[in-house]
Amino acid sequence: MFNKDILRAVSVMIGYIIGVGMFSLPFVVAQGGVVPFLIFILFFGGVQYFQHMIYANMVLVTSAYHRMPGYAGIYLGRAGKHIVFAAKMIGNCGALLAYIIIIGIFLNQLLSPMFGGNEFLYSTIVFLFAAGVVFFGINTIARAEIIMSGLLILVVLFIIIKGRAAIEISNYFMVDWRYMLIPYGATLMALDGNGSIPIVVKLLKKNPDQVKRAVRLGTLVPVIITILFTLTIVGISGGSTTPDALVGLKQILNNGVILFSLIFGILSMTTSVLLVTEAVRETLWWDYKVNKNLAWALATFVPYSLFLFGIRNLTDVISFAGGVAGGLSAIMLLLIFRNMKAKKNNLQILKWQTPNYIIYFFISLFVLGMGYELYYFLF
Repeated sequence: MFNKDILRAVSVMIGYIIGVGMFSLPFVVAQGGVVPFLIFILFFGGVQYFQHMIYANMVLVTSAYHRMPGYAGIYLGRAGKHIVFAAKMIGNCGALLAYIIIIGIFLNQLLSPMFGGNEFLYSTIVFLFAAGVVFFGINTIARAEIIMSGLLILVVLFIIIKGRAAIEISNYFMVDWRYMLIPYGATLMALDGNGSIPIVVKLLKKNPDQVKRAVRLGTLVPVIITILFTLTIVGISGGSTTPDALVGLKQILNNGVILFSLIFGILSMTTSVLLVTEAVRETLWWDYKVNKNLAWALATFVPYSLFLFGIRNLTDVISFAGGVAGGLSAIMLLLIFRNMKAKKNNLQILKWQTPNYIIYFFISLFVLGMGYELYYFLF
């Protein structure tokens, strides 16, 4: 039985997770193949659930509210705090930059036929809107999430139903060995909901049973939606899939479907950009004692400044943010879990007896993934 608070918390997670990472997946899957995608998304679905539970457990057993760098400082010391801070700032600012790019693309496709303008103008409007909403804080965002997440799921179903007739089985191929690792960073980013966890725990007033149910459902639903969405887009557009997923459908589907698809993209990523911006603001405010208004200014203006400097390759931004920053954050969370489970009564919702060698195995995988993404980004 789910009460209103749990539904709101789950909606916050869904709204945070389903965003730019998901929209980048059809393009990389069209290059690397279906098999690597399914392996990555099922594997990372489980890994991200584990991470979300670790993070939620940290928030539950710690008296004061922090963001991830603050908790890392408690469990890993000052060096751990600074490493996590660097990882989260790179990852979140990369995600916000990607949102500014892609929502600007979608708004341009949707509104320029009527009002004119270009992608730069609409990306700037996105920045101004997010800055204004986040200035008023979490309650303004959370109240809208149940409606926004419900609309998001309905529009995904609409795309699948309307697009199924245009799916060509020949557009699917098993694997291209040259590009099979390309979905790694984008998939890791597409399922990352860590930034929503402190909000979820706060909304549920640190009730362990409710938090556990919300995290489970809030992780599972985005995995299902992402699989269905990605396979539908690739099945429709195949090798013509664009980096933003939806614009490439214009040549295949009718205008009504494209209209709803663009609205879906804007809705889903607007909720995400607000929540990620809030996460950056609270990291600076809660964990580094930056003035609340200065924290807001940094959280909003830094990603936009990167956009102004010309960093606008969507696939590179997402892969780097997911594979490098997301991988480093995952490593630090695993180290925190190792230290937490060594202390009695520290595990409220995590009862798994996980040997340290399993933790180190996963850490080694993330190190290899970071190495791959750095090589791909630099060379």
